[in-house]
Amino acid sequence: MKKRRIHRALLLAGVLTVFSGISPLAEAETEKDEGIYDLLLIGVDRRDDSWYGNSDVMILLTVNHDRQTVYMTSFLRDLAADIPGIGVRKLNAACANGGAKLLVETLEENYQVSVDNYAMVDFNAMIQIVDAVGGIELELTREEVSVANDYVKTMCEANGEPYEKHEIKSSGLIHLDGYQAVGHARDRYSGSANDFGRTDRQRDVLSALLEKVKGGDAETLANLMQTVLPCVSHDISQTELLKLLALVPAVLEYDTVEQRIPYEDLYHSENEMLVPDMEETVKRLQETIYQTEE
Repeated sequence: MKKRRIHRALLLAGVLTVFSGISPLAEAETEKDEGIYDLLLIGVDRRDDSWYGNSDVMILLTVNHDRQTVYMTSFLRDLAADIPGIGVRKLNAACANGGAKLLVETLEENYQVSVDNYAMVDFNAMIQIVDAVGGIELELTREEVSVANDYVKTMCEANGEPYEKHEIKSSGLIHLDGYQAVGHARDRYSGSANDFGRTDRQRDVLSALLEKVKGGDAETLANLMQTVLPCVSHDISQTELLKLLALVPAVLEYDTVEQRIPYEDLYHSENEMLVPDMEETVKRLQETIYQTEE
């Protein structure tokens, strides 16, 4: 046991060394044009309101109005992160210990992004949101259907909902209700990508949601927002919300670029965490979403 503790301590020391080497980045200012808006979307695994919950979904939605492009950047939950006031832990520990505000602060300090607002939901809220738009269309493999149904059954049992009503009956291109869509988004077992694959599915669900509301007029979108907002914890003021709502129809027509952190060639696994090459990761991220190379 003592040897194992020493081994873990050495591994953690290695991770700390990686983060201690990025202090110049932490002091740098984020280069971000006025035409760029960053919204952090957070999905938490929380069975009750007694705690903040682990953030299994962390997607930075960067809207670049000048380029008419929306960037969806997923951050994996097992990323090593230097959490203010806590130290180096898995990224999802930020939300568990300090809620959305600490997660925002952690991402801003580690990755030099500038988050304007956040929106946070739990599984039940996400179910309601998907149902509010009338469900979504996605293509699922047989394996994905099987795994999603396991999650669907668990959520139905927790909510006293009949499983038979929400069981996914077939694979291929299918219509998913709220339970089914969330079950699919939670899947980290299908294929060989594990949590990497799960972030892909999360972005697929988000993209399908955005696609579903395309074409809606201002009144339709306003009614949808009235239904959805009570399900969402956010820090957007009423004034800012009205401004954002007016921009939604145009933003839904923008091009979409998806990516995830860590980048495929810029990390290694250590102490059960994904340790990114911080200097190169921050550089590539900012070049992508803020076009800092120009």
